[in-house]
Amino acid sequence: MKNGRVVIYEHTLAVEIVMVEGQTVGIRALEQQSGIEHFFEASAVILATGGAGAAFSHTTNTPVATGDGISLAFAAGAEVTDLEFYQFHPTAFRQEGAPPFLISEALRGEGAVLRNHRGQAFMGRYHELADLAPRDIVARAMISEMRASNSDHIWLDCTVLNNLNPIERFPGIASFCRERGIDLRKDHIPVAPAAHYLMGGVRTDNWGRTTVPGLYACGESAATGVHGANRLASNSLLETVVFAKRAVEHIESNTGGAMPPSSDSIPFLPAGGAPVDISTIQRLLWKHAGIERTGQELRAGLAVVRAWPMNPRVVSRENHELAWLSIFAELLLTAALIREESRGAHFRTDFPQRDDERWGRHLVFHRAD
Repeated sequence: MKNGRVVIYEHTLAVEIVMVEGQTVGIRALEQQSGIEHFFEASAVILATGGAGAAFSHTTNTPVATGDGISLAFAAGAEVTDLEFYQFHPTAFRQEGAPPFLISEALRGEGAVLRNHRGQAFMGRYHELADLAPRDIVARAMISEMRASNSDHIWLDCTVLNNLNPIERFPGIASFCRERGIDLRKDHIPVAPAAHYLMGGVRTDNWGRTTVPGLYACGESAATGVHGANRLASNSLLETVVFAKRAVEHIESNTGGAMPPSSDSIPFLPAGGAPVDISTIQRLLWKHAGIERTGQELRAGLAVVRAWPMNPRVVSRENHELAWLSIFAELLLTAALIREESRGAHFRTDFPQRDDERWGRHLVFHRAD
């Protein structure tokens, strides 16, 4: 596809950020349908590859959210940070065989109520704001209620909405549910938490610069710091729009340079292995680094990751994605294990309190030589 001076390569996968003497000089890419590899020369590269929801069994993201930009940047020498802060949205549609679909918080904003399998509205027992509590609190409350009833979902009751027709007010959600036999006016929606948004990513400054000269990042692949440890609802475009514009402005200014490295960045060398399929990674992270975490589970997850074999693999999209997700999984597990406190979207049941004295700082990693 062409648009003026811009050429778009569809079904083409970036597989390496190419460096010469510490400077970004372009990317190597794989054309998926033909298997042809390309080298695209560039004095500046902007990563806009999104998050890593595909690392978890349950996610609101598309399957292409593999954390590829984060792993590519890390391999090129860029610092990554805040990977332990993964936000889980409380109300993703949960039905066997259904695709990822977000049930908006706006329903609860209008008065919809979460109910357990005894029909009880339970959120008032967990937070003074009940169903309007912050996402992380709602997600943990739902997990507790699901565990008590040995169920994989909770019910969202829209039948209680007064003087509001949910089908007219939320046509997209109503249509999705109707296709699956659910009428919002009389039925409850099966919902459960799902991986939604990564606050961390490739460490950048206010111009989108990474710690690698010529490499920029924006959107969910970047860690700008604006979302702290727990992004506010409906605020994700901040990283996408603002920092994309600023990155382009910086490149056009020909200022060059890179973001200064962190003084306490942790050197990290991934184990380098990978499992046979992506679902293995997804199940592992959901079990060992999901909504509620413990040191024991995180260590067990890391042991599994570090035991994955380093077999030579055929060059393909699937194997590249396996490699990226394996690196991301090991980094996330490591960061979550190191941070012995609970903060924002990162919750440790063995360290349930926030600890500003010890952990009021970012965990930054760079690839060890």
